[in-house]
Amino acid sequence: MKVAKLIFSLGVIAAATSFSTAVLADSNGHNGHHHKGTRHSQAMPMQRMLGKVKLTEEQREQVKQLVQQHRVAHKEQRIGNTERKQLRELIEATQFDAVAVRQLLEQQQSARLEQRVARMELRHQILQVLTDEQRLQMAEQKSHWQQRKSQRKQS
Repeated sequence: MKVAKLIFSLGVIAAATSFSTAVLADSNGHNGHHHKGTRHSQAMPMQRMLGKVKLTEEQREQVKQLVQQHRVAHKEQRIGNTERKQLRELIEATQFDAVAVRQLLEQQQSARLEQRVARMELRHQILQVLTDEQRLQMAEQKSHWQQRKSQRKQS
């Protein structure tokens, strides 16, 4: 069960990293549609919604700066190959060391929690850049997106 959570969490981390990359790409004039229709775009609803809101050049620059600052500040928090390799080695060892696995998973879980908090803070900061009208557009898009998601689950 914990390994499944670890794999899921690694996917969430990859999606978050993609989110910041996509926001930067959007600020470079791709209008948020460069991943349209792919599974990748489904993991980044905020980026897609931002692409549909008409941002001023100043807002685009502010979002770009926020994302860059977030990347620099949280680069060392990413779970990398070293941690995955350590976990793989513990699993493949001749004797299973539950204590070591538990410690490693707890460290990774703590790192993921901090990453999620940082992503939520980034989202908040990005929303503060928007005008009230733009926030309303984002809320409407989110509602529409959630309705479509609900309809897909029902069918």
